[in-house]
Amino acid sequence: MANRSYLYRLSNQPTSYEDRPDTISGISEWAYDVPFIYRLLVSGDPQICASLIADGLDGDEPPRKTRLHAISSPCDVGVERVKRFVEIVRWMVANTPAASAAPVVPAAAAPAPASFLGRLKKAFSPSPATAPTPAPAAATVEHLPGWLDATVAFLDAHRDTFFLLETIEIDTMMHGGEGPLRACVEAEIARCRHVGAAFEALPTDTAEAARVLRGAASGRGPAPFDAFFGLRFDDDCDNTRTRTRMTEHPIGLTNWSEVLYFGLFNRAEFDANRAGQTPE
Repeated sequence: MANRSYLYRLSNQPTSYEDRPDTISGISEWAYDVPFIYRLLVSGDPQICASLIADGLDGDEPPRKTRLHAISSPCDVGVERVKRFVEIVRWMVANTPAASAAPVVPAAAAPAPASFLGRLKKAFSPSPATAPTPAPAAATVEHLPGWLDATVAFLDAHRDTFFLLETIEIDTMMHGGEGPLRACVEAEIARCRHVGAAFEALPTDTAEAARVLRGAASGRGPAPFDAFFGLRFDDDCDNTRTRTRMTEHPIGLTNWSEVLYFGLFNRAEFDANRAGQTPE
């Protein structure tokens, strides 16, 4: 199973594993990474909170359990920032000339014969037809506009008070122990705040913001705009598999779902489970 980051919406900021919200639902999950859109969604006021995925690490013996942490942030600010980001990217896509057809590259010429007879034969033989070799296909924007629309629609339909970003699976790939794992969460909070600062620094004019965003994505620049470096604004924006067109910095537009690998209990379900009852 791939280690993932998980994003939820919920009604509280958990102070402990037992501090369950009245409402909670999945939003998205992502394998081996925290995509840009997660960080933008929790960039409003990210705070460290308790993880609701696990009450300690495997092998912990009560009463000494490893305290695990996650990130909480208000929903409204994050959703509005994502909507503005989508507006900027839409403008960029609509006002960027369509990629020209992939250039045709002539096939490499055959090497000249080494012998005198070979050269003589070639001189009096008809030239063979050479089939052109197409270059790799250019990236397209056929699906990106739909992904942008679906992102806004999903977030509008799944509002709550807070977001919960869980990174424990990714963090435990490289670290162990309460202190190092908490430091991982604090470092992720810093990255979320950095993304928020970059977003706030974009010009208010949409066309100018699109120009700055595209430039910052294509070349690493000064802070805070370096938070955009590596983003793609085409159909490969989330492609982490195709080597020739893959991105190391997915935006995270293509995996919205209420059903995540870890379905977390709300308060009523948690209490019923503890009492040995079947949650409704």
